[in-house]
Amino acid sequence: MAGIFSFVRFFTRKEWALTAVVFAMIVVEVWFDLEIPQYMADITDVITSGGTPDEVVSKSYAMVGCAVASLIIGLMVSIMVGWISTSVAKTIREREFEHVQRFSMKEMDLISSYSLITRSTNDVKQIQDFIGIALESLIRAPVLSIWAVVRISTANMTWTAVTMVCIVAMVILILTIMRLSAPLFRRVQQLNDGLNSVTMEMVTGQRVIRAYDAQDLERERFDKASDALYENNIRANHVMAASVPFNGLIRNSLTMAIYWLGAFIIAGTSSEPERLTLFGDMIVFATYATMALNGFRTLVNIFNAFPKAKVSLERIFEVLDTDPCVVGGKEEEGDRSGSIRFRDVTFRYPSSQNDALKGVSFDVDPGETVAIIGATGCGKTTLVDLIPRFYDPDSGSVVIDGVDIREYSLDSIRGKIGFVPQRATVLSGSVRDNVNYGLGSQDRGDDDIWRALEIACIDDFIRDIGGLDASLTEDGRNLSGGQKQRVTIARAVCRHPEIFVFDDCFSAIDYRTDLEVRSRLRKETKDATVILVTQRIGTARTADRIVVMDDGTIVDQGTHEELMQRCSIYQEISDSQETGGDIDG
Repeated sequence: MAGIFSFVRFFTRKEWALTAVVFAMIVVEVWFDLEIPQYMADITDVITSGGTPDEVVSKSYAMVGCAVASLIIGLMVSIMVGWISTSVAKTIREREFEHVQRFSMKEMDLISSYSLITRSTNDVKQIQDFIGIALESLIRAPVLSIWAVVRISTANMTWTAVTMVCIVAMVILILTIMRLSAPLFRRVQQLNDGLNSVTMEMVTGQRVIRAYDAQDLERERFDKASDALYENNIRANHVMAASVPFNGLIRNSLTMAIYWLGAFIIAGTSSEPERLTLFGDMIVFATYATMALNGFRTLVNIFNAFPKAKVSLERIFEVLDTDPCVVGGKEEEGDRSGSIRFRDVTFRYPSSQNDALKGVSFDVDPGETVAIIGATGCGKTTLVDLIPRFYDPDSGSVVIDGVDIREYSLDSIRGKIGFVPQRATVLSGSVRDNVNYGLGSQDRGDDDIWRALEIACIDDFIRDIGGLDASLTEDGRNLSGGQKQRVTIARAVCRHPEIFVFDDCFSAIDYRTDLEVRSRLRKETKDATVILVTQRIGTARTADRIVVMDDGTIVDQGTHEELMQRCSIYQEISDSQETGGDIDG
């Protein structure tokens, strides 16, 4: 039980102060509520003793005043609780987002992006709803129940005993429902992740789905995931639904027992005034007993939300308690030469049983351009992903500017690198925001952006669509594949890094534009270190040195002419591309 209330760690001083105010106001509200039955008893006494209507009305003013005061305070409490729950949810989302920003790709792979989205939206909403219910009910329920029980504890012990039995029955009901529903709600959240995954793939993969006429197949996948979530929700709701009738049964049984026992007690009393007094006491006791039980009934609302909130909070803390395996050091500079050294680097992805890289060692000298070539899946992208520390090697080291990259702060190591990924990523927003992006963007102006666009051979197109303020849609859907790649190349050029890493980012660019872009890049990067991942011989042959990879290892390295003479794998790649007409100068 303690675990679910660990959400209080997200409370700031302001939320704690408001919670204290809420507590005080609820105590006052409960006091007004508990005064009402006493006024009811006074009115009953006036009626049974033959009092006048004016006396009844005068007694009722105070009772109505208590009810109105309780209403006003209740509204104020609800407003403050709503603010607290919303503010805490905002804090959780911010903490989760900031923490995820520190994740390496290893943590992203382990949790999955679809699950992270659910955990920062749906799971946080579950916590927000639970705080809204729990904060008010957890204060009101014990105060109301204990205070009501204290007020009736001096009354007839038979009535008191019946009340305590019903309270115990209510507690047993709550605990039973909690035990049965918790596993089902845990499964609900897992199925939500699966449904989000299927939905995202359907939305982003519409071109392929329609091109292959696979709508029916995808509908079946969606229906399967949706039906699983639906059936699990139904089972969970069946369990939760049982609380309503059983709760009503316990509450009505208590009222019936009090009046039934009261009838015997009153019938056994011979004095008429004493009978009338007992009748008034019975009404007051029944009201207080119902209030005490309603306090526990309020707890049912908490425990209805408890299983879902508990699972959601566990999933949120699973993210927050996951320590990033890539942690920055303290080194800021290095010798700024742009040198790169791989020393016996081995790496394996968490979900794989085989090494993606096996004992890789090679050097890239300052100002040198090195192309990395090899068959698909040979480890080229994995190798260059280690340079900006998207992952860390399992063994061995990567040294930049004479310093192991694990000793650099993350900002400093990534500030040295202009990285262009294999999959071009364009963010929704203006061209200016997409090209002048990241650390140091405030120090670069429009001239830097236009120069970068010119080097990437996309400046004319940008002018045609409206200039730097032109809007690019999510994932660059209003750009072609080649245009997206050139925007990402311009992004790297714009930051003027010491090291450029181009990860097969020319694949969607036509040959004529490819030649022009590479020609302009050679001039721009002549003083920088360049690592170029490619599958094209024509792109690789212009490099100072070519590294050939196969099955996670380096099989040879040298110039184009040297490799054509001695490296069979390179020769096979060259022959296949020559046959297909892919080799160019």
